[in-house]
Amino acid sequence: MPSLRHRVRTIALQALFELDATDHAPDEVVARWIAEELLPPEGERFLRQLVFGVWEHYSYLDRIIEEAAPSWPVNQMPGVDKAILRIALYEILIDEAEKTPVKAVINEAVELAKQFGSDNSSRFVNGVLGTVVTRYIEGYSE
Repeated sequence: MPSLRHRVRTIALQALFELDATDHAPDEVVARWIAEELLPPEGERFLRQLVFGVWEHYSYLDRIIEEAAPSWPVNQMPGVDKAILRIALYEILIDEAEKTPVKAVINEAVELAKQFGSDNSSRFVNGVLGTVVTRYIEGYSE
């Protein structure tokens, strides 16, 4: 059975994909997912943190993605890949509360890409995240 955090990241991926593709309000999207998924309080908190954190910083996150993958403009990137990268980069570069280990975030992102993305998504996500952490995380090595 997947961990609560993996389940929440999966829900966050779906919520962010929806937000990116529609003009739905983030509050309404998150509230609907919470009602449908019956998450425990810690899951609800983590979901809100991920979705609202990513949504608040998406333009910064997109600039980081474009720097790491200049041949793939974010507006042409598959929505699933974009949402996965935004979540992972938010956790790695911005989220001060959770402090999830970088390797764990990358592993989760690659798993989400394998589960929801195209055949090449997991390699692409892994490559972008690897490039970003070597540029932005001091002393990081795989």
